[in-house]
Amino acid sequence: MISKKLVAASILAAMGTSAHAIGFKAGEWEMDISGSVNAYYTSTSCDNVGDGTGIFTGNGTALHPCGIDATNGVDKQNIQNGLLPGFIIFSASTTQKGYDLKAVISIDPGTSTDGGTPSALGSGNLSDAGGGRGQIVGDQRRVYFSVGNATMGTVKAGRDIGLFGQNAILNDMSLLAVGGGSAFNGALNTTLGSIGSGYVYTQFQPQITYTTPAIGNLSVSAGAFQPVARNASVTGDRELGFQGLATYSLGDMGKLWGAFISQGNEQTNTNAPVADISGFEVGGTLNFGSLGLTANYFTGDGLGTALIGFGGSDALAQERESQGYLVQATYKVGDTKFGVNYGVSSLDATANDRATATRILDESEQLTLGVYHNLTPSLTIAGEYITNTVKYQLGGPTQDAESDTIAIGAILFF
Repeated sequence: MISKKLVAASILAAMGTSAHAIGFKAGEWEMDISGSVNAYYTSTSCDNVGDGTGIFTGNGTALHPCGIDATNGVDKQNIQNGLLPGFIIFSASTTQKGYDLKAVISIDPGTSTDGGTPSALGSGNLSDAGGGRGQIVGDQRRVYFSVGNATMGTVKAGRDIGLFGQNAILNDMSLLAVGGGSAFNGALNTTLGSIGSGYVYTQFQPQITYTTPAIGNLSVSAGAFQPVARNASVTGDRELGFQGLATYSLGDMGKLWGAFISQGNEQTNTNAPVADISGFEVGGTLNFGSLGLTANYFTGDGLGTALIGFGGSDALAQERESQGYLVQATYKVGDTKFGVNYGVSSLDATANDRATATRILDESEQLTLGVYHNLTPSLTIAGEYITNTVKYQLGGPTQDAESDTIAIGAILFF
């Protein structure tokens, strides 16, 4: 079957920690270096462009399944990263005066280019992506320290993966492969998995979080987060965001989770409405021998469907409601895992959207079929077929945006 160590390594790496790969002592400190490299050949056929081109579509409320320069019936062939970027993680840990101390720094480079053009686009974080094109040569997703012990719990400060949406992406079978978004090569550092078609991207965010000591099988974390950017129509003072996550372990049977997100916005100069962000999600994984089942559901106001806050409010800063779900089943046969993944995200129009007939996203749905073979404990070869459809509401009649992708490649951990 697929190596549990490999899967655990990918999840821990995405969270900013890892098992010992290259380890050594430096005085009283344990030093570790670990990393991963992946590359995939992808071929995406854009059957219908739908509304608009570029990264965004549906009046800026959805991620376009056809990616950059969308054209009907055109195949786009790329060599690119999958859902995980390449990364190398440096960590140092020790215990002093009864406190467990740890520091983590990562470098997360990508293979994506835009026809070899070395122009830059943002930091590589999805939340920074704009409508331009360019090459992202690297990102720094994790830089944080933590302090704690079994009695007091653990405090973490710095930049790391968020709490809301964390379990959805870390349990997405495309974490080791591609999923949606392969047509964005040259604009983003990674593909999308089921982001925008089943769950909202958790993002790597500056934060101060606290995790309680173990409460039986229950783990609880909560913290304050740097406010995320929202639509230009939202003005005023941006307040800190807050997120929380509770996870209940079922041992080898899997786990259950629930999470929330909240970010306020204080209007400073006028009495115009402002758009806050709020949402919650629930989900879980269950294992029955070789069969694995995963499900996640989210809903929120001002939350959007793909990136936190993206498309979550209209031109008058009125909040749109969004919701979505992801269901997944995998089955292991020896060193090979077969999987099917289906997700849907949808957006509700506001009164202003309906009054002005502003065309926005209705729903985005995606189906992924995958095969993942553990060639060695460190190397997984993967193949996926992904089909994505984006539907619109309001405005003039607009055809659905449709794309089909074949992805073949491999990911190596060390």
